[in-house]
Amino acid sequence: MINALYEPFPESVFADGKEYPIITDFREWFKFADMTADKELSDREKLVLMTGWLLDEPDRITNELVTALCDFYRAKALEPDPPEYYDDEPQEDSVTAPPVLNWKIDATFIIGDFLHYYGIDLLTAEMHWWRFRILFSALPEDSQMMKRIAYRGADLGQIQNESERKRIMKMKQLYALPFELDDEAIGAVFGGTM
Repeated sequence: MINALYEPFPESVFADGKEYPIITDFREWFKFADMTADKELSDREKLVLMTGWLLDEPDRITNELVTALCDFYRAKALEPDPPEYYDDEPQEDSVTAPPVLNWKIDATFIIGDFLHYYGIDLLTAEMHWWRFRILFSALPEDSQMMKRIAYRGADLGQIQNESERKRIMKMKQLYALPFELDDEAIGAVFGGTM
């Protein structure tokens, strides 16, 4: 974990014993997210396209390089290190939850919130991707984006009050993002595999 208060944000990723300078502009990483989510691109095409965020062409595309780019996108170095006892193995019976954020669909609310709360016009701003991530995660609960995320992620089973549960369910449906489960995930929902 880096300390964002005094450590500079990275301008490169490190993989396979080599440092690769990268594009750090926040807009470019929205494109990265769109590219990785594009169902019309094959995994091979995505791997080749990922090199477009590197300023130097790699000799080859390795798992370590792909992981480094994905870690930069996730701003992994800003996350606290997990405790030593943390088990990062995925649980077998875990079900994929619907997404709570989509950069493309939520763009207008993100632009509006940044202008309203920070006075930053994202349409003209120059900003490192990690600075954007920090500011985004610090948006207040009453911002349009954080309200949407809260409704989308609400666990209706935890809400005891019937009328509140109905209200939250209505808002959850209103703000829901497109979401498709693959056959394996559908099988997990119904207690078996397909």
